[in-house]
Amino acid sequence: MFATDKNGQPMPAQNADGSIDFKKAKEDQGLDGYFKLVTWPVTKNLNDTGTANNCNVNPEVYNPMRKGLAGIDDAMSEAKKDENLTAGWTIDTAFYKYDVPRPDDPAITNIQNNADGSLNASGSVYTGNLDPVVSGECTPSKDDTHPNTVTLFGEDTGNPFKEGQSKNSDDLVKSSDSWGFKLGEAVCNADPKSKQGGSWQIQDTNKQYPSPDPGNKYNGYRRYHAWVTESASGFGLTSFFSNIGTAYFVSNEKAPDGKLSVTVPHTINGSLPASSVVTFKGTVSPINMAWSSGGLGMTDSRMAVSMKQNAASDWTPLLTTPANTFQRDAAVGTTSSVTDSTTGLALSLTKTAASTWSWSLNIPAGRFTGYNGSDETQTYTFQVKIVNPLNVPSDPASIERKVDMTPTTLALERYDVFQVAGKAYKYVNGNTRVPETKGTLVHITWPGNSSTDVTVGDQGSWQAVPPEGINQGKFTARVASDDAESTDPQSGNFHGGNESAAVSHSLEFRPSNSALPFAGGWPLSVLKILVMLTLGLVGFVACLRNRQEIRY
Repeated sequence: MFATDKNGQPMPAQNADGSIDFKKAKEDQGLDGYFKLVTWPVTKNLNDTGTANNCNVNPEVYNPMRKGLAGIDDAMSEAKKDENLTAGWTIDTAFYKYDVPRPDDPAITNIQNNADGSLNASGSVYTGNLDPVVSGECTPSKDDTHPNTVTLFGEDTGNPFKEGQSKNSDDLVKSSDSWGFKLGEAVCNADPKSKQGGSWQIQDTNKQYPSPDPGNKYNGYRRYHAWVTESASGFGLTSFFSNIGTAYFVSNEKAPDGKLSVTVPHTINGSLPASSVVTFKGTVSPINMAWSSGGLGMTDSRMAVSMKQNAASDWTPLLTTPANTFQRDAAVGTTSSVTDSTTGLALSLTKTAASTWSWSLNIPAGRFTGYNGSDETQTYTFQVKIVNPLNVPSDPASIERKVDMTPTTLALERYDVFQVAGKAYKYVNGNTRVPETKGTLVHITWPGNSSTDVTVGDQGSWQAVPPEGINQGKFTARVASDDAESTDPQSGNFHGGNESAAVSHSLEFRPSNSALPFAGGWPLSVLKILVMLTLGLVGFVACLRNRQEIRY
């Protein structure tokens, strides 16, 4: 059957052998560039008489021409044309300079997380939900009875998405194995807030991933894309794929290892050495580690370090690690250092196991201020916690430590062969003097290198009696450093940790009013000598009397 015009003449685009020059039909006749080739076959019985290839007709079983269901012409109504085309067999379609309008591509703008879930500049989002709701924008159908439908696909990890699948130049049919797993469909509903005029949302229930795909897992990721299918034309045309949205699945972090330590520097000869630091150390094992393989960019959890003077109410931030500090593919033994851009403090790191790092933070001694003589102003709590990529912090690990870096000053009030005494105190807030802690040991070295330890009493007072036989020479007194910062459990004496400057003086023989006989100030040896002299004098007087009595 040949195509004819309204006058019954053969179409010029159809050749004598029945072939059609679609270019001529489009350009010379102005026909539409989309052609549907339909045939109306006639079915017949086979009268088999035993002779090979005997195809005599007897009779026709079905002939659409006899029923008026074959062919179309311009005189037919649209309903009759549709009826006849439906009765035929579509054997092919042809396009020539004809653009089949696909629906507009949808967009993925949000993947549910614990906050707003909007995709960042890299097209990704961090979420604690393994079954997130994926949503975005779309262009709704102009015919409400034939809506546009959005289909969401999750990436097949064994056949990753191919780049450029949203471009018109791609042959999507040939790359269908990389479309991913179909996760669900949703109607594109009108939405005045959407730039495209419509919106959609579909939940990844995490149940559509066949084996061996493990499904969505924490510390992993899933990529998504979507397309729109229209229904108004009857062809069910799809858009090209949307942008790719990536969900990184992050879990809450556990509290850091509680094995923390703080090392406090102490004064030497009354002064704190230059560049002294308080060192805060520990180990950490973050669950969420940096992952950059395959062009993906999952960041790691951050470690946040802070401290608080117990007399104050607020925490002082010391350091927060930047992104990609804790690399999952770093080799064990790798060392690194990161610096906080705000505080300028540097953290030293060493990877000690597959997911464990030891760390050390040096805090300059000058950051510890406000000591007024009370233990509360000298006691600090140091804290570390892990913050996951969703900015959800872990429980903190902390340690309390007395940071005493204020030296003792010794003042001499007496220095004779009968007694050495003085005061022990600290200078705080400039010239304010605070008595040293009761029980602190003062170490005295006598002439000849013998020594005595005495304890500080009330109001910082201390005193010592020179050993017997020492009546001249120079002695030295100081508070020695032992780095203990605590009370000795056996003696009960306080070990302060800071070494004072030494004070020295020559012993003098100058009794004071407090050292009169029987006033408790003279040494026992002196009292013995006086008693012996007294006894000798009594004996001498007795002898004189005895000689006088004999003479008479």
